[in-house]
Amino acid sequence: MRATDSEYVPKLKEIWRPLYEHMKEEEDQELPMLEKVLEGEKSRALSDEFDKTKAFVPTRSHPSAGENPPFETAMGLMTAPIDKVADVFRKFPSNKT
Repeated sequence: MRATDSEYVPKLKEIWRPLYEHMKEEEDQELPMLEKVLEGEKSRALSDEFDKTKAFVPTRSHPSAGENPPFETAMGLMTAPIDKVADVFRKFPSNKT
């Protein structure tokens, strides 16, 4: 389906609705419960580990990179630094007004 099709936006809304409800449930109910269980130092330690992991994963989708380990891991390690540099330039101020 193309974005210009008359059914594109209604179909997108139909697909998005259950996903949105699922995300709201996680944010409003499941994550607060998890935070209570983890509490304090353990939560902070897990957060720090997650931040370290994010440094080694791409920030953009690369569908042509493949989905099979170990190729997926290797491609992720190669594309992550490129994505991060590109992200800096995407956020860089432009002279356009």
